[in-house]
Amino acid sequence: MKNYSVSHLTKKIQADISLPSSKSISNRALILNHFYELNIDLQNLSEADDTAIMLNALKQNAGIINLKNAGTCMRFLTAYFACKENCEVELHGDERMQKRPIKILVEALKELGADITYLNEEGFPPLKIKGKKLSGGNISINADISSQFISALMLVAPSFESGLNIKLNGEIFSHSYIEMTAKLMIKFGFDVSFNGSELAIIKSSNHQIIHSLTHSLTHSLPHSFTVEPDWSAASYWYEIAALSNSCNILLKGLHMESLQGDEIISDLMSDFGVETIHHDEGILLQKNHQIINTTITSSEVDKHQINLASTPDLLPALAVTATAKNSSAKFTGLKNLRIKESDRLNALETELKKCGFDVAIEKDTLKINPVFNFQFSTFNFNTYNDHRMAMAFAPLALIFDKVEIENADVVEKSYPHFWNDLKKAGFEISLAK
Repeated sequence: MKNYSVSHLTKKIQADISLPSSKSISNRALILNHFYELNIDLQNLSEADDTAIMLNALKQNAGIINLKNAGTCMRFLTAYFACKENCEVELHGDERMQKRPIKILVEALKELGADITYLNEEGFPPLKIKGKKLSGGNISINADISSQFISALMLVAPSFESGLNIKLNGEIFSHSYIEMTAKLMIKFGFDVSFNGSELAIIKSSNHQIIHSLTHSLTHSLPHSFTVEPDWSAASYWYEIAALSNSCNILLKGLHMESLQGDEIISDLMSDFGVETIHHDEGILLQKNHQIINTTITSSEVDKHQINLASTPDLLPALAVTATAKNSSAKFTGLKNLRIKESDRLNALETELKKCGFDVAIEKDTLKINPVFNFQFSTFNFNTYNDHRMAMAFAPLALIFDKVEIENADVVEKSYPHFWNDLKKAGFEISLAK
């Protein structure tokens, strides 16, 4: 476990950055390609830990599989192995994973005929799964906990004899990730429709078993598919741009025509002085000097209310930016952030209060008020074993003398070269004493 000391002498950022590939797209593409034997050449796959865990798990058909704290892998693979005939596996995880609920997905799969058993506490991993052919049909599922439950069902639905119709109940959280799954499946030749509250996935015609699906889709299958750079990772560079004195940051290969809903960060960060410029090689981030010093007063907080129910992974970068810019802000739609790699609401409130910022949780809302006399000094940040906490707190080196990040290696989960990229941008990084 490494603790890093992070600082930046000039607060001026000049860098060309190659972002990591999207692990969300990578893991979905891997499930589809492997389960249906599509033989699509997947290029630019994520090198993150979560994707390495997925790749390893897909090679197995029996025994104990340790998914550590990879939530996407646990949800997707629960559905995958439940529908994979003649397999018997146990899906385990670390201590945090055993506190992350999965009952909604398991009960939905059981309703469809799956054979899944809780090995410890009901509703939580670890799980024992005996794979079998499922018939599909109609199902109703609560959509206000995790979109990954829904995506997991979508990814295996084309193997069902009757396809699958899913009715989504309640407020739909992480809506953009359901859309990502649907769009990717359509690109891979599957018949998927999504009207906002209902999903329909149809089994392709002229095939009786999974392995023949490839032949029935040949007319529409791509020969290769290149995974996009990760817009969630881009959010930390938008944060860096917002907190810098000046910047010229090229995010290579990133484009607005994306499967990822997190591209909305380009609009949201414009309020904090970051201008997004389209470039032949990607996207260029610069400062908009007309609003660079604008501070939103408490009387204007309602104008700066942002609902992140569809894109919750953007909260860490946005919340830290708002506090550091001494702005009022109110972030809503955050219910499912308590069951991520950490309780992200509590983590952000606790760590930002260390700096003297006025941050408060009201139910599933994070509220930030301006503090006009906070001290510029050195602060130590706990990451709670959460990659997004580490990446969100590190840019505070642009407003403080120095920050120290505990358990800095946790970024391996999604952005393995994050610290090297910060060095390219002029950050000084060393082992904390």
